[in-house]
Amino acid sequence: MRVLLVEPNYKNKYPPMGLMKISTYHKMLGDNVQFVKGFDHSVDKKVWDRIYITTLFTFDFDVDVKTINHYKLLVNSIDDLYVGGIMASLMPEKVIEATGIDRSNILTGLFTDTSVVGDNNNINVDELPLDYDILEQIDYKYPAGDNYFAYTTRGCPNNCPFCAVPILEPYFHETNNIIDQIRTIDEKYGPKRHLLLLDNNVLNTENLESLVDDLCKIGFGRGAKYVDPGAYNIVMMRYRNGDRADFLDKKMAAYLEGLKKRIKSVKMLETFLQIVIGAEDAEDYAQYMLDHDKELSLIVEKYRNKAKKARFLDFNQGIDGRKVNDENMKQLSRLAIRPLRIAFDDIRLKDIYCKAVRTAHRHGIKEISNYILFNYKDKPEDLYERLRINIELNKELGIQIFSFPMKYSPISETDRTYIGINWCKKSVLAISAILQVTKGVVAAGSNFFYKAFGSNLDEYFELLAMPRELIMFRSYFENNGITTKWKALYGKLNGEQKERLMALASLNVSELRKTPWPNDLKDILEFYLIKHSDKTEYSNEKYIQLSLMEDSNIIIED
Repeated sequence: MRVLLVEPNYKNKYPPMGLMKISTYHKMLGDNVQFVKGFDHSVDKKVWDRIYITTLFTFDFDVDVKTINHYKLLVNSIDDLYVGGIMASLMPEKVIEATGIDRSNILTGLFTDTSVVGDNNNINVDELPLDYDILEQIDYKYPAGDNYFAYTTRGCPNNCPFCAVPILEPYFHETNNIIDQIRTIDEKYGPKRHLLLLDNNVLNTENLESLVDDLCKIGFGRGAKYVDPGAYNIVMMRYRNGDRADFLDKKMAAYLEGLKKRIKSVKMLETFLQIVIGAEDAEDYAQYMLDHDKELSLIVEKYRNKAKKARFLDFNQGIDGRKVNDENMKQLSRLAIRPLRIAFDDIRLKDIYCKAVRTAHRHGIKEISNYILFNYKDKPEDLYERLRINIELNKELGIQIFSFPMKYSPISETDRTYIGINWCKKSVLAISAILQVTKGVVAAGSNFFYKAFGSNLDEYFELLAMPRELIMFRSYFENNGITTKWKALYGKLNGEQKERLMALASLNVSELRKTPWPNDLKDILEFYLIKHSDKTEYSNEKYIQLSLMEDSNIIIED
């Protein structure tokens, strides 16, 4: 069977774990599997026996629909096209309406029963190991890197109204053994440096101590170190296992080309070149490498990087601050956690959140990251206060907390235009502009925070009202006096005028030009039409660097 796996061409941090498991499943059955991202016209001339298309966020609906409508024409029978993932699970009826596929073609939730695709076996696809090889078939590089990706639990009992987990994973349960998951990856693909666990609420498990024991056994205890075995040793391991994946020869040749530049010994270089030149005429490249492993491995071991590097574990979806206590922090502190992620989605959880952070600190955890939901039922000042609390906790405890404000978008909507009941479009756009400058991170340093968000609520609300260009290219417009002029006009406005200004500033430029301007706001509205002409000279990156220099202790996560 010829199987095509498709991920739409949206930007995403993590590789498509569902498709990676489906690839493992079909390769177990002896099928030929190919993976593409977006529209890869090299596969258009083929007719596929089965096509799986994944989806992610609901606001990627349009690109998902275009992808489905394109690839549904390439499958041998429309009955053998399957669409799954988050968006498809949350709004199957909208997918049906937009693509014309049947409800039976949509795989909702976890893929645990293969009978839904017409296969007669008892394989739970969701518990299969990931096939990392399919990532070699595309040019896209996932920001999360080449790490272990795994779950130790599924589901969450909280049923938060803004969250999709209750729909996607309605039952909390422990998954297959993490030791077996990591061992399987090591044996087939070679070891990886970091471990990203995507559990939705790991503190809900009743076996946390046992889980931590397992994570320590697989090399992620506190102070864990990692020595990269290098591409040569990984490829040779796979050759010995009988693996002849197409890309392995290219990976080996690329590694050897780089190694050649590092060899200092004349004698070793002569031996090396003799072997490499001979490989060019070998009928079986892999076997040739195996036959010459004894000579090559001596050279590789002498020159490969054997430095020990810090190894980290990341419960990437965050832990529930309401469940943090001394007992579970004692367990988690045994791990090489960096950072510990704790959500702070509601200002009403202030005391609980602060207690959780202090508890984590008491057990030796010094790097914390948190997700801060905004544009939901909160107010703009609530976001500022939650960010400010982290700054104060940094000072009090001498730790580093990196905040990641996340704009709320209803899981029932197909775009990101939603504006919360207590927000206006201009305020949301201003936060977006600030975060674009900071690359989405609100760093630990106080100078950085107060520069980005204002030193008090009055300055914060002033920033929310400021034209986008003046936010994005702060230094440029402050230096040429434009910001000072805008602030002078803004300072003269009363509360009612500021409300009308925010409403008008919420319009896009073309709408603003067409809208009649009230006489009392004409002068200040001119500033909202400004466009910075030389964006390369005063780039976001330069602004970040200048801001970070004020706080020398800031460490931005990879």
